[in-house]
Amino acid sequence: MTTILPFIRVRDVGYAKSWYESIGFSCVGTHEEPDCGLDWAMMCWGDAMFMLYPLLENTIENANNCGLYFKMESIAGLQEKLEGKANIIEIVSETEYGRKEITFHDCYGFQVTFSSEPD
Repeated sequence: MTTILPFIRVRDVGYAKSWYESIGFSCVGTHEEPDCGLDWAMMCWGDAMFMLYPLLENTIENANNCGLYFKMESIAGLQEKLEGKANIIEIVSETEYGRKEITFHDCYGFQVTFSSEPD
């Protein structure tokens, strides 16, 4: 079995971890070096997971040309969880490919989309 496990690099892993938890993600693993703070977190929503890593010296900090896309059973109630926490870009009741989507920027500007079958 092959799976893909994306990661995004952020200025503060702890801050991003807390932000994602505030909108409904669970943190299922972390790593912290002594005197260095949190340097890795595994975030999950259902069976979908991704990782948070700190920026490196050669990291392109404004990598808003990449993001995360989650296909799920329902996105009902998600808009309320995002209110005041995320910059909602777009809410589409039905796309041309038959999905309902809510797209927003996370706390560091990465684009995140949650998608489900229309109600």
